[in-house]
Amino acid sequence: MHQGFRQDIQGLRALAVLLVALDHARIGPFTGGYVGVDVFFVISGFLITALLLREGERDGRVSLVGFYARRARRILPAATLVLLATVLGSIVLLSAVEASAAIEDAIWATFFAANIKLTIDGTDYFNAEATPSPFQHYWSLAVEEQFYLVWPLLVLLLCLIVARSRFSLRQVAVPALAAIVAVSFIWSAVQTGGDTVTAYFSPFTRAWELALGALAACLVPVVQGRAPRLLAAASWVGLAAVLVAALAYDEGTLFPGYAAALPVLGAALLLLGGLGAASWGPQGVLSWAPVRAIGDWSYSLYLWHWPLLILAGAVWGTPSGWSGLAVVVVATGLSALTYRFVENPFRDRPWIKARNARGVALYPAVVALTLPLMAGANVLVERSLEDGGAAITTSNFGQQAGDPRPDFSKDPVVALVQASVLAAQNGAEIPAVLRPALLDLDDDRPPVGECEYFDINEDRPLCPRGDLDGDRTLVLIGDSHARQWIPPLELLSERFGYTAYFLVREGCPASDVTPWLNNGAGPQTKCADFQDWAVEQVADLRPDVVLMGSQANTQGFEGEDGQHVTDLDEMMAMYAEGMTRQVERLAPWTDKVVLIGDPPDLTFDPGRCLSARDATLESCLSPGDETSVRFAEALRDGALAAGATYVKTGQWFCADGWCPTVIGDYIARRDKAHVSVSYAAYLTDELEKRIDLE
Repeated sequence: MHQGFRQDIQGLRALAVLLVALDHARIGPFTGGYVGVDVFFVISGFLITALLLREGERDGRVSLVGFYARRARRILPAATLVLLATVLGSIVLLSAVEASAAIEDAIWATFFAANIKLTIDGTDYFNAEATPSPFQHYWSLAVEEQFYLVWPLLVLLLCLIVARSRFSLRQVAVPALAAIVAVSFIWSAVQTGGDTVTAYFSPFTRAWELALGALAACLVPVVQGRAPRLLAAASWVGLAAVLVAALAYDEGTLFPGYAAALPVLGAALLLLGGLGAASWGPQGVLSWAPVRAIGDWSYSLYLWHWPLLILAGAVWGTPSGWSGLAVVVVATGLSALTYRFVENPFRDRPWIKARNARGVALYPAVVALTLPLMAGANVLVERSLEDGGAAITTSNFGQQAGDPRPDFSKDPVVALVQASVLAAQNGAEIPAVLRPALLDLDDDRPPVGECEYFDINEDRPLCPRGDLDGDRTLVLIGDSHARQWIPPLELLSERFGYTAYFLVREGCPASDVTPWLNNGAGPQTKCADFQDWAVEQVADLRPDVVLMGSQANTQGFEGEDGQHVTDLDEMMAMYAEGMTRQVERLAPWTDKVVLIGDPPDLTFDPGRCLSARDATLESCLSPGDETSVRFAEALRDGALAAGATYVKTGQWFCADGWCPTVIGDYIARRDKAHVSVSYAAYLTDELEKRIDLE
């Protein structure tokens, strides 16, 4: 086993962290720089396993307490410092909604479960446009620690097997690791093709990367001493593989899956190639002192760069180019200080190394420190939202004494919208009490019980709602923009004796088209099957009325030849024609088909705007998004062409081209595009007038 300090590995760490930082900061052509994380996984598996093998071969066992004490000293001090600093920065610089979300994410990160939280959020279609969490990068730490909950135990088990056999620890470890690599890689390929978000953050799809590094550590005696020229050539191939991935991949690449093999194998070749490469190998560059310094700071640099980019973005806009470079430079300086004054003291000081129990105690100490601070931070955020004015009404809209009374609509809902626009223009205060509360806005969505069809692709259940003893039937079909109308439709179903079925799947429009995925990875192939299934249910149920709703999908559609259609005019035509086809498919099985039109989208997130420092109703008054209006008109034309009824809703949200985020005391939208549950329920009587369920 090579016992010396590998300076080239520090250089490889520097390469990995710089690729990640350059990608995140939008500097240069490194659109696939996220593969630096995969390089880190391989390095980690290699080095950690080398230590475990050395201990197992020397002592015949491994000390789990010693292992976790070393891990705690290595990762917890810097991770905790950055976590606490990021929470403080979030409270100072982000909106209250964003700060509250950051505090929640910090708690998940404390327990090394950030990847689980991101998977939950990422598979939530409604969060597609949410601001990235300043703790998003903690997912990789979580994956590593989840892997290391299992791998040292397995090594200990292998030590017991070795003690009762004639094989060496490496000999029994190699087949075990090969099995992990094979199973995890296959699962990564399968999962990436079906659920890219879960695949990206899952420890099961990433385990093979750490295991491949561990396998490389097992092979060190076999490789060491081989022809230096061969090792140098292998090293250059490995470096090229990592760089090609960093330059050729982008956010549209299906990853990890098969694509992860290129940088992962490249990193493994660099690690093995450095065991005696010729002088012309890349190890000379990787061992250069400035590069090694970045490698020394790489862990802290990885921790610091992302939250600094997010916080700087909140103040000056998304960093890129020179501004991104400035943030990375600041992060590098902080990383050097963190390495010198935080990482090294906890890792090397005799007082903490003397007893493993002291290192292990860092875990509960971090929890004991972090949780009360997070609770206090949350109180600060909540208190920042306590002030405000009275609810807006048609007699209280910020008018001055002597102002003429506006000519409000006779429709009370439309009149309240008009008054809310005037309140914003008149400088009225944001109401102190809002429905829903600002900090509840992200979770404000209609429940669908066991019929969360986004997560179900086979044996879909039916969940009757409304009046379960009703003698009439109502069906709602569409995506999240159909789901947003569940609150009033359920109330109306109960009122008029309808059993209601809400056949809604986020991301799958009511129009007969196949949308492109939000992450740009390709068509949402599951939508066609869901749309066909919904039509089949209508044919079986023979409902009295079918209602439909769909969003403006700016990601594009799949064309007839499988191509990605992004031309706006072509998309409008496809959307209209698809709506006509879908109405015609439904019409034979129901008495009435109704399309509930979409109001114009907002141009910014309402919760984040309303909870920003110095926010006013005026600063949160949005023009209607013109593209969303065009999509709504295309759906309207397609539905009317097939004889459906169309319900226009824009007047319930906007007036004179302006869309207030607060209408009365309601936050009308939960995000740019979705109606809040409270406001949708408020519109119950207005909706009933248009669809006539009596």
